[in-house]
Amino acid sequence: MKKILIPIAVVAIGAGAYIAQQQESEYNALSYIPADTPIFTGQLTPFPIKQYIASSPKLVTHSDKEMLDSLSSESEPSIRFFANIMKAYQNGLEDADLLVSTFGLADNIKGYFYTLGLLPVLKVEVKNPQAIWDLLDKNEKETGFLHKEGKLKELSYRSYTLTQPGEEVQMDLIVAQQDGLLTITLNTEQVSEDLLAMALGLEKPNKSLADSDMLTDIIKRHNFSDASVGFINHLEIIKGLTTTDGNQLAKQLTAIARENDSDSLQSIQTDVCREELTGIAKNWPKTVFGYTQVDISEKESTLAFSAVIESKNKVFLDALKALRGYIPNYTQDYDNSIVATSLGLDVSQLANSLTTIWSDLQKPSYQCAPLAQVQAQITQSGDSLAMVGMSANVAAGVKGVSAAIFDYSIGHIDDQPQLEKLDALVAIHADDPEAIFNSIKMFTPALQQTDLKDNGPAISLSELFPAPAELQLDPKLTIKGNHLIIYNGNKGLQEAEKLGLEKLSASGLYQVSFNAKKMFEPITTAAELAGEIIPEEAMFLTEYDARMNINLDINDQGIRVDSTVNNKSAQK
Repeated sequence: MKKILIPIAVVAIGAGAYIAQQQESEYNALSYIPADTPIFTGQLTPFPIKQYIASSPKLVTHSDKEMLDSLSSESEPSIRFFANIMKAYQNGLEDADLLVSTFGLADNIKGYFYTLGLLPVLKVEVKNPQAIWDLLDKNEKETGFLHKEGKLKELSYRSYTLTQPGEEVQMDLIVAQQDGLLTITLNTEQVSEDLLAMALGLEKPNKSLADSDMLTDIIKRHNFSDASVGFINHLEIIKGLTTTDGNQLAKQLTAIARENDSDSLQSIQTDVCREELTGIAKNWPKTVFGYTQVDISEKESTLAFSAVIESKNKVFLDALKALRGYIPNYTQDYDNSIVATSLGLDVSQLANSLTTIWSDLQKPSYQCAPLAQVQAQITQSGDSLAMVGMSANVAAGVKGVSAAIFDYSIGHIDDQPQLEKLDALVAIHADDPEAIFNSIKMFTPALQQTDLKDNGPAISLSELFPAPAELQLDPKLTIKGNHLIIYNGNKGLQEAEKLGLEKLSASGLYQVSFNAKKMFEPITTAAELAGEIIPEEAMFLTEYDARMNINLDINDQGIRVDSTVNNKSAQK
């Protein structure tokens, strides 16, 4: 998880108050990024990279090292070169001081990733530029993969050829440093000198992100922290696909199609397709993302991150919001459970919402051929929707289902692993859980002679559905308030009692949380008791002290996913 989060943290962008300050400084990186960039993300507020690595689990596995070792022995110099660079990064994930010194980083860094049309650009703030050149020089000497010197205006850069001699399209990796920023980008014959100059921070676009309110608007609209923000601009992507020169992306795609004598985009570059696809993009303009919490120290880090698919389609969003069901408190607490999940779904609204969405997807009647084909398939699905609606009637009044494992332990009997303890809970949340139980028992012969009342005696399921004795399970079925519950173990009973006090509300669509340390500790303990050797590949799990929570919901701005990751250092 850390290997994913660190690069994101390096390149995720912060805005807000910082943007206003930067606009008055000598060098504002946002001034060199076009406002019509299709993809943008970065970190402008300094991210404490050194502290974050110190607080994170060490997730470099044996197979990771083996893979890079095998690549380092390849005959191709370029493969060995990049494998060595990745090894240096991999080593840095295990030693924060080594990472910042090897790559010349400050303890707190800023960075950006964006595209100039199709051209990717990565910029990372560096404290010691010479460290980058020393790292590249060292690996060039070891592998024989050498750079060519390039110069644009007054800036010198390194160019590493990525393609083989004789290939039709030649591609170079460009590495440059200026104004305390490392820039990594690509260069081909299709990249003009002006475009490369913009990528290297030597020329400004006509209108830049610094001239736009886009970043501050995103932060304000979605309650992001001013530490970071990013987006995928659907409008600019559609413009690039449906026009020949509407933006930088369109011009590049047109040039590529011309060189390859291809007409693959002509079917959507008609007036009607352009108008209809643009209309869809205006309803779903961007996917945006950013941090909502950044709390980092050497001992512990908590990062909260959100992504929103923005929508202005009120009919569609209202239909989805009507489906929101009940998410119980216990599924959101990753400290007191091993794994917990909940599907919030108001089943009574399912048929109406699906019908509304189905009808909305058929309006307007598209004339653009690719859209018309998709719309025709949606129209044909009407019978399936009717069946879903009929099925939903059986569970009318259900607002969600949830489940959790709170604790477990594994022991050994006669050298065989055995479950010693399991604290768990499964629940159905409904307006009338007794009616739900009566519906279930109609199809379950073993339950037909039983009665269940709110806060009445629990039913022992082990007597009705005997389980193998070695599992040592004694699940109970009960109704607590608006909740039909199956629980096992003392902690399961305690959480069932707490759940019974919760009233139903429309609180979300989906929730999942897990605690990796609690998940893996009993397994490793059982292996040690049995005298078994934990495979080296799994050893990193013994130090994986991390928790995560993910939530999917709908609001007036669109479809939103929130995630929180908490890491604790192995060395307290």
